[in-house]
Amino acid sequence: MDAAIRSTFARRQSNAELRAELEALAQRPWFREFSWLWGPSLHVRDRVLFRPLILSWLRVGNLTAAGAWVDPWQGENAAALETWLADADRHDDVEVFRRLYEWRQQGLGMKKAEARWREDLTKRFGDARTRAARHLVLTKLDVETGRLDEATALALDDVDAELARPFIRQRLPFAWGPGVPQEKQHAMWTTLRERLLARGDTELAWAIYRRLVTEDAWRADVFALTQSVTDAQALVRALEEHHPDLAPTGAAEVFVELAEKRGRDVVPYLLAHLSAVFPRWSGYGSRGKNAKGLPELLELCRVRGWEDVWGTALRTSATAETFDQEVLSLVHDAKADPTVTRGRLLQVAGTGGEWNRPGFGITRVLPLTDTTAVMLYARFPELLRGPFRMHVSSGWHSSYPELVGRALERRDEELLDFLASRAATQAPPTHSGNKRQREWVRVLDALATHYEELPKEDGVFARRAANVLGAIPAYAIWADKTLLSQNRLARLLLMRSDELYLADPRAVRDLLESPQIHVQALAFRLLGRDSPRARELAASNTDVLQAALLRPLHRRTRLMAFSALSNAALHDVDTARRLLARMRDAFALPDQRYPKEELVELLAKVLQRWPELRGPAESPRIFSASTKEASP
Repeated sequence: MDAAIRSTFARRQSNAELRAELEALAQRPWFREFSWLWGPSLHVRDRVLFRPLILSWLRVGNLTAAGAWVDPWQGENAAALETWLADADRHDDVEVFRRLYEWRQQGLGMKKAEARWREDLTKRFGDARTRAARHLVLTKLDVETGRLDEATALALDDVDAELARPFIRQRLPFAWGPGVPQEKQHAMWTTLRERLLARGDTELAWAIYRRLVTEDAWRADVFALTQSVTDAQALVRALEEHHPDLAPTGAAEVFVELAEKRGRDVVPYLLAHLSAVFPRWSGYGSRGKNAKGLPELLELCRVRGWEDVWGTALRTSATAETFDQEVLSLVHDAKADPTVTRGRLLQVAGTGGEWNRPGFGITRVLPLTDTTAVMLYARFPELLRGPFRMHVSSGWHSSYPELVGRALERRDEELLDFLASRAATQAPPTHSGNKRQREWVRVLDALATHYEELPKEDGVFARRAANVLGAIPAYAIWADKTLLSQNRLARLLLMRSDELYLADPRAVRDLLESPQIHVQALAFRLLGRDSPRARELAASNTDVLQAALLRPLHRRTRLMAFSALSNAALHDVDTARRLLARMRDAFALPDQRYPKEELVELLAKVLQRWPELRGPAESPRIFSASTKEASP
């Protein structure tokens, strides 16, 4: 790559030709790692023309021709990079400047980088003569690694308090965290807080408090509030103002003392922040332990009858073992009123918390053991089919063999279909002597036998099997080849029942609308078969099938969808007319891996079958040699 880039710049060619050649080079490995080589040169040649390429491929972290990592801001390339940074600063190219500035900062180390950033920020902000210039300074230096200290924040506030306010709020440091020693914790910004409170800016003052307060100081402050604030609503507001941004490790102990001191006055605050209490983990493979103070909080809630706090704390903050024991004790208590027991069970059912990021999310659900699940099913079967269903979702922790056996004895279709939808996604352990492996084999054989024995007439099997596959969550299947080789139930549902699905239009529709891509691929394969039945069903499901032309799909799955779309389009002219518009739209997709040649083939098949749908550019032209008659 080093040689390829150098030879490209050595050739005499126009800027447009150079850009095209570099775009081609960028598709090869390691182009990003040589940003130090091509970046300054492109900036010198034409900073506007090459700016999109620079922003697309500039990467912090670089290699030499020998494959060694290097900091290009130190050594012979430093002058060119510094010139590039200064030019971007002078031309107010914020995005390029910020990328280069962060790149340079990484080579300084954390402490030096923070010190230099604060120094640059203070000087530039103070030297700026207009509000627009100061806003530009904050925008340029709004880097991810920047964290303020109180001296820098005070300097910004001295120059332009209104403009600096959101920047200070965004760049506050964290005072403490798990594993941070006492000597490294940030001190409270007392001077700035007093200044903010004096001018009435309580929002930022409390934001600083919540970010910088230590756990010991927070504990003392909230206990003082219980003595000084008598009104219940005012107390809850004050507790909310004081609650740290980072979850305190001793939150449960503080919650217990608050409840003992003020009773139900603090319940709204507890319910809002019980998610700050979470189990402790002592090491990989070990069982979690309840947070200090949580058992006492649960006991206090039981004694005082605070079922709302008890249920929320158990669901969101307890370990799976504690959750299971509490449910088991409720089910065991035969003397209690069944209505009361059912109500308490409903208090603890459901998700304990969610963590969501773009494209990724995690939901915490505490599982029951097989024994507890069986007992709950015996007393309250409607609860296990309903709100507790998520707590018996099979996985690495349990396959629920006894529960499956009870559901088979009762012929409980609803519960069986759910349990089968989870079991069909699991590849059992391969160790023959493993207890979990024996349990999984037992469960899978029992479920597979049950579905194999279902009547095939009147679509009974197809309906039940489609219910199972339609309930499989998205992204639940990963290693599909391993799954199909080891899971008998998955083979039955995904590979061995094609004709039965095609006999029931509702089952095929359910498969198409499944959130699981492997189930959708099964539907594409069914509708792409060379049979009149497949073509008829494909045409009747055009509204769902057409999305496969434009949505992201792996190549193999998209080709199966193309076969189904071909069957639909060849069935009748009206269906073909609707699909042709989407086929033409698909040619404009920027996805470089999209199988455009296969799309051309699909389009050609449809236009050959229905020539009346051809556009002006799609009609064949036949040319013949013209002849001139000789003059008499």
